[in-house]
Amino acid sequence: MSEFWDTYFDLIDEKPAAVVLDMEVSQEIDTEQYKNAFVVRFRLKSPNEEGLHVGAEADQLNEIEETLMETAELINYINVGRITTNGIRDIIFYSTQEEETALASEANGYYHSLGYEMEVFKIEEDTNWEFYFEFLYPDSYQIQHIGNHSVLEALEESGDKLETPRKLEHTVLFQNEMMKKRFIKTVKKVGFTIEEETLKKDEEGDYVICISRVDSVDYNSIDELTDLLLEIAEKFEGEYDGWETIVIEA
Repeated sequence: MSEFWDTYFDLIDEKPAAVVLDMEVSQEIDTEQYKNAFVVRFRLKSPNEEGLHVGAEADQLNEIEETLMETAELINYINVGRITTNGIRDIIFYSTQEEETALASEANGYYHSLGYEMEVFKIEEDTNWEFYFEFLYPDSYQIQHIGNHSVLEALEESGDKLETPRKLEHTVLFQNEMMKKRFIKTVKKVGFTIEEETLKKDEEGDYVICISRVDSVDYNSIDELTDLLLEIAEKFEGEYDGWETIVIEA
């Protein structure tokens, strides 16, 4: 397992879902050996209205799963993430083992004793690590949301209550000058100002532009904003490269 774990939120079958994922596990282990995918599944006892884990149950499950991850690794089952949605928790493992028997034995000792009805089963994949990369791994929008939330957490740690709209500066990269100009024309129509624009490609081979607008910085607003800019950038073959702002202390 790697040390780079992160969390993002999505919809699965139109239900809110929380995904916790080891983002770099495929770089830490031999995926040709750990090629068998398994799920430990059980129903939450006290999910919230959105079907997610909260409160004391969430704390208890985190403790259980930390121990399960350690013991499962000793028998060559590597935990790569978990999904919670619609009151169901799925804990995902990849293993060198062909069957789920040993994993089920370990998990049974943790969950059944606490009253959870648990099942363990194998995921059939057409290609190696298909479930991890095609279903678990976040797309470009979700990856940006993860980055957004890291910035907002840093602002909060600096005393920012995230209540005051402020100027946000965004960087976008292009390899085609014509596409860059079309992007600029489009974002100006929705209120962005061009702060800086390179007329020649930089050392990385990109045209770089910086745009700005005054916006709210609560979690939902910033995700909606970066979704918009990602969509426009992709339309014109650009790469959205994130945002920055100042701390406003209460």
